[in-house]
Amino acid sequence: MSGIGIVGGLGPFASLYFYHRLLSLSGARDDELYPPAVLVAEQVPSRIDHQMGRGPSPLPALIRSVRTLEQAGVSCIALPSATTHWYWPELSAAVSVPIPHLLTATGAALRRAGRTRPLVLATEATAKHRSFEPHLTTGSVARYPEPDQQLRVDDLIRAVKRGDSVAPLRRALAALIRRASTTTGPLGTDSVVLGCTELSVIAPDAPLPVPVVDVTDVLVGAVLATHQGAPTSRSRQLSEAIHDD
Repeated sequence: MSGIGIVGGLGPFASLYFYHRLLSLSGARDDELYPPAVLVAEQVPSRIDHQMGRGPSPLPALIRSVRTLEQAGVSCIALPSATTHWYWPELSAAVSVPIPHLLTATGAALRRAGRTRPLVLATEATAKHRSFEPHLTTGSVARYPEPDQQLRVDDLIRAVKRGDSVAPLRRALAALIRRASTTTGPLGTDSVVLGCTELSVIAPDAPLPVPVVDVTDVLVGAVLATHQGAPTSRSRQLSEAIHDD
């Protein structure tokens, strides 16, 4: 089998949504045309807690997951979690199968769109470590929510992990984006990065004041390009994943 491997459980609903978007954006129109896939979902310790110094390392479980996928014969491995990319160097070294880098792909999408002042909505760990910033174009200035807004972002992420109803969370995220995009300094922001795959699950469907970059769609584009062996025009389009409202 030469399919796409998916590391699940990062969290589970985000992994499920990634697979849904993979199918939706693949261009396939019948059962046998969709890309084959293998999903491995271990009970992985919290990456957030580990990076904040209050929990065990998830690395052993993550390494088991990517090695299981490699043994299944996949062509590439999707890691549908921005926070989990903190461990990308160790995971990439543990297998010979490519693991497309979500943060790098997001930086490339912003660069192609000419966006240099993104508001990054992500977990407290990703925000603390400024994990996206090394992947942004030179001269870009990443912006983050005010502390009270970051707490609300974390609440929304936990609500998705619990499996709470999507509709009210979607409305709450839209309201938060509207507030946060106007309180990020004198120059403001020119885009919003949904920098946690849980936030992708509740991506707003209402008009917003700035374009949205959804990291799940970015990763889908990068994974499809890797699986297909070359970045086709469709894959390049998907990897940008910039949505203007």
